[in-house]
This record gives sequence, C-alpha cells and structure tokens, in this order.
Amino acid sequence: MVQNSNGDLQNEEIKTNGNNNQNNNNDDFADKPEWLTQELFCKFLKKDFPNFQKITKFNVKRAVAAGENFMTTLLRIHLEVEMPDASLKSISYMVKIKPNTQQLQNMIEEWQIFEKEQATYSKYIPKFEELYSQAGKDIQFAPKLLQLDNDEHNGHLLILEDLRLRQFKNATRQLGLDMEHTKAVLEKAAQFHAASARYVEVMEDYPAMYDQCLVADKDLFEEHRLNAGKLFRDNLHLYGDLEYLRERLKTCVETQSDPYQMKSERNPAEFTVLNHGDLWVNNIMFQYNEDGSLKETYFIDFQLGRYGSPAQDLQYFLFSSTNIEIKLKHFDYFIAYYHEKLVESLKLLKFEGKIPSLRDIHTALYKHDYWAYTIATNLMPVILCESREDANIDNVIGGEEGNEFRQAMYTNKRLAESMKFLLPWMDNRGAFEV
Repeated sequence: MVQNSNGDLQNEEIKTNGNNNQNNNNDDFADKPEWLTQELFCKFLKKDFPNFQKITKFNVKRAVAAGENFMTTLLRIHLEVEMPDASLKSISYMVKIKPNTQQLQNMIEEWQIFEKEQATYSKYIPKFEELYSQAGKDIQFAPKLLQLDNDEHNGHLLILEDLRLRQFKNATRQLGLDMEHTKAVLEKAAQFHAASARYVEVMEDYPAMYDQCLVADKDLFEEHRLNAGKLFRDNLHLYGDLEYLRERLKTCVETQSDPYQMKSERNPAEFTVLNHGDLWVNNIMFQYNEDGSLKETYFIDFQLGRYGSPAQDLQYFLFSSTNIEIKLKHFDYFIAYYHEKLVESLKLLKFEGKIPSLRDIHTALYKHDYWAYTIATNLMPVILCESREDANIDNVIGGEEGNEFRQAMYTNKRLAESMKFLLPWMDNRGAFEV
C-alpha cells in the first residue's frame, strides 16, 4: 500500500469554475453553421421528454470562454420545449464542430481528430465500462455521446451530454490541481489504461490512427515549434539562472521529432495502453457531494488518443496540470499511487499479460521523456496564460497578428515561476539529451 508522503495536503482547497468556463454572453453564436438546426436534436428530445409538443426555444452559445479550448469550436445548445400541460422544460447539449478558419479545418481533417474522438466515445469507452461492469464494478469515464440516425455529419460534428446538468465543473487551469484532485485523476487514468490493455486481450488491436496523437505523414507544426522554441529561449532569462540550458533546448527543438506526430512502437515487450493523449486540466471535470467533497472525475476531449506507454499521460498530466507546490515534491509518490491503482484494476479485469512493476513505470518515464520539452515549451505557456479574447489557436500558431499574445504567453509570471523549478528538474533527469 502506498503511503502519502505528506498527508496534510489531502485537505487543500481547489478553486473550480462553477459555470464550466461558460461564456455568459447571451448572444447566439454568430458563426453557427446553416445545418446546425433544432431538428438535429429532436431524436434526443423525444428520449428526454417523450411527450413534448414543440420546441419553443433554440439557442446556440459558445460553451467556453476564449482561451479555454483551442483545437475545435465547442458550443452549448440550449433548448426549451412545451409539454402537454403547457409547462416548459429545458435541456442543453454540448456540440463540437470544426473551427472557422480553413487552414485549421484542413489540418483537423488530415489529423483525423473527429474520426478518432467519435470512435473513442462510441466504441471504446462503452467497452471499457462494460469490462468493469462484468467484473462487478461501476465505472464511468466520460459524458455520453449522442448518436445521430444518419452519418451525414460524421467527421465534423459531435453531440455530447452536457455534464453541467449534473453539476460537473472544471478546475481553474492556471492554479493547478491539489493532492486530492490529482489522485482522483491518476486513479481514473489507471482504470482507463487498465481497461484499454484488457480490451486488446479480449477484443482486438486499436486501428492505425491511434499510433499518433495527430495522424499525419507531413509535419505541419515544424515552423510553429521552431518559432515557439526561439520565443521560449528569448525569455529564458525570466525563468531564473538557466542560461546553461540555452543550447540544449535549441538542439532539442531542432532535432527531436514532434511527440504529437511521432508513431508509437507497439512494442510487445512494453506495457502499452490507450492514452487519453491530451490529459490536462481543461479536459478533466469534477463532480462534488453536497458537503463539497469530491464525488466523481470524468475525462473529455479524446481527440488525441494514442496507443503506447502510459508514460505519455502521466508526464502530460503531472507536469502540466498539478499545483506547483506538489508537482515535483510528490512526483514519485504520484507515480507510485498510479501504479497501485493500475495493478488493482488490471487484477480486477483479469489481465493476462505481464503486470508492470513500479520500476517498469519509472523506466518508461525515462524512455519516453521526449514529452518533457514539448510540455514545458508548448503546452504550459498555453495552460498558464491569462484568459483574454485573443487567446485562440490562430494566434498561438499564426502570423504577426498573434505576436503580442504569444509574447504575453512566454513572459507570464506563472510560467516563469514554474519553469524556474521544472526545467532544472527535467534536465537533471536527462530529458533534454538528444
């Protein structure tokens, strides 16, 4: 049994965004596609309200504020219906569509983002939950995907349960998660990973699109990575006495492959799982009991799933989304806690392969530490930046119009404070050796 190395951290408070990062602007979403009509939702309304007479309100809003969702456009659809007794009932659904810019639409199509997320929600997650149900344990991983009757919109539309209706909330991304929430995420990740490993034994292998986070033969991010690397190094003086890392960081970005596009090995000698692939704080939602205690943890946004070592999800989450006070101080404890829950779940599901030892997990973390550079220099500047209206993917990877925003990301005091501790720690583990 793993012992907590600092039990008093269990009672830390975490600030949550009670409206799920909701944009409270009452205006409809101006760029709503013509095909996004109330008729699309009649099937779901008939299930939720079998006797409803008519739709009296159909409202489309951005579901999150600027800077909280970058790759796709997330909308909240609010509907009001009239019942036979003339009373009104309301409900909302989450809708994910492609962004407006043609360049990003083309990238998303090539990366197979919607196809992958559709498959994960509709095929794999229900099977993972079924494996636990058969083992006598009720585990849910994510909101329910609502399936349309025809495939006309497949590939560019996802309709999901609105978790806000069950009082799920996001945490505030800039603050990072405390001990209680971090452990909850690690336990749910261990359960997800265990089910994904057992799935291969009892069902089938995952298709080739799960070999990469972003499915691409051509590196579409090279220019952005090089520019981001230079901007990071230009501001290295803000992050502490780290000048000795300048050339090492430059070599990293110029010679290391992009982990998002790197193909997994599918090494039969290594313990492999289906990684969430984008496991950071905005893709995790929490539900609470009436007394404020943590009740449930769900994952969302499965568009970057990758079959490979669990080291990917572990590094991605722990580096990017935990509070700075516990990120490094309790890193080894978190890995041990994850391992304990992983072994527990693998045994429950009667996994027949070799169960990885704690040493195996640590070895995998060193082997796959190529994620460290990308998390520090590309992901964390986005996560730690302040909310602002010009925070969007075009300004993250785009041209001159995004220069001021990108500069603000890399000069952010929160980023500087994190890098002061994280970069030397990563370097001492050899993460920047190429």
